[in-house]
Amino acid sequence: MITFGRFSDSFKPKAKIDDWNTSERLFLEKNYMASYEAFFKYLSDDEVKNVTWKREGDRIDFQLLQGSKIVHGSIANGEVICEADVAVYDKLSVAFMRRLMEMNYSMYYSRYAMKDNRICIKFDSKIAAAPPRKLYYGWKELATRADKQDDLLVDDFVMLKSTGNGGAEQLPDTEKEIKYNFYKSWLDKTISRINELNEDAFSGGISYLLLNTAYKLDYLIAPEGTLMNELEKMSWEYFAKDNKPYVEKNRKMKEALQKLADKPKEAVLEDLYRVKSTFGIANPAPHQAVIDLFANNLQNVKWYIDNNYPDIAVVLYEYLATYCLFSYGLPKPDAKLFHLLLNITNQDYFTALGAGEQLYDAAGGKFSEQVIKSKIDEIIKEGNELYPELKFNTANLKFDSLISFLRTYVAEIQQLNYNQ
Repeated sequence: MITFGRFSDSFKPKAKIDDWNTSERLFLEKNYMASYEAFFKYLSDDEVKNVTWKREGDRIDFQLLQGSKIVHGSIANGEVICEADVAVYDKLSVAFMRRLMEMNYSMYYSRYAMKDNRICIKFDSKIAAAPPRKLYYGWKELATRADKQDDLLVDDFVMLKSTGNGGAEQLPDTEKEIKYNFYKSWLDKTISRINELNEDAFSGGISYLLLNTAYKLDYLIAPEGTLMNELEKMSWEYFAKDNKPYVEKNRKMKEALQKLADKPKEAVLEDLYRVKSTFGIANPAPHQAVIDLFANNLQNVKWYIDNNYPDIAVVLYEYLATYCLFSYGLPKPDAKLFHLLLNITNQDYFTALGAGEQLYDAAGGKFSEQVIKSKIDEIIKEGNELYPELKFNTANLKFDSLISFLRTYVAEIQQLNYNQ
């Protein structure tokens, strides 16, 4: 199974919301073990199979998957305890001890600990003081920090070693090869296109090219480890409110993308593996966040089309999808509609992977109209379980050119009604 993007636990289906409500009710009734079992059902993704637990009387042992990490824990003897290994060390170092102390100050529920030459993150609480809401945010903090900090700490301190990717699944070599080839192609193509543009007159267009490439790599290639962290850092630095001019930010981001393009193939392949997760990194965002992003960017499309830069116009439409998929925990219909858009604009990649049907022939400019419409109808039908007012009028789509299709497709996304 080929996966795209990052795991999101936002906007869970009604059955999972019912599990959450049951868990909270049972906790208030002090039926703690039954409450926690309902909570594990809420956390569990039925497709991903990311959570396992076993109850024996007044004890529950559990395991959560988060990226490359396995979180182990138990609920027994009046306490909830869980931990995840981050790294191992041969000898102590003042430098990494100081780093751990500094990071402890930024954590609300859990803390770094050391045991048997292992660095781990640990959470513990008395059962009576551990309602579902505290467990959710506490375990999310622990799991996401452990998954991210292992690579960063090992990269920064030579005396630390990785504990391995216990929760990772290796990709087939053919999939890795395809992903690497497109990774390199997209980076080289973006850098080459930017070199053709005046960095002052086209600072906006260059920003779209750079950011979309970073977000596209994150979603379509779906790297983990150091490579994922480097893509995140680019986005943070670009949007940092530091009063630096965008021309300067573009230069820095271009340098960062060039470093990715120059990265040894073996180093890239090391970060291509499949993981399962329990907690999403991006915070839930309503459809209004999508509408606001469209409002702030769509007015720029017309200029690029009118001035004969259709390739940048297409990149801008892609950016609307890739930015949302990177930054937000989206409602499922939005996420699936954006995935469909990227499938169409990157049909060669999906074809190479053998993922899905042929939706668009770029050489001939031809669309598989009925297949696209049926996929949209299926997305909306699935979404109607939670959002009965959700409608997408496929009759309004134009298939005479890629630009026309993207314009009308995005216009329909703007009109989606998520009232429940």
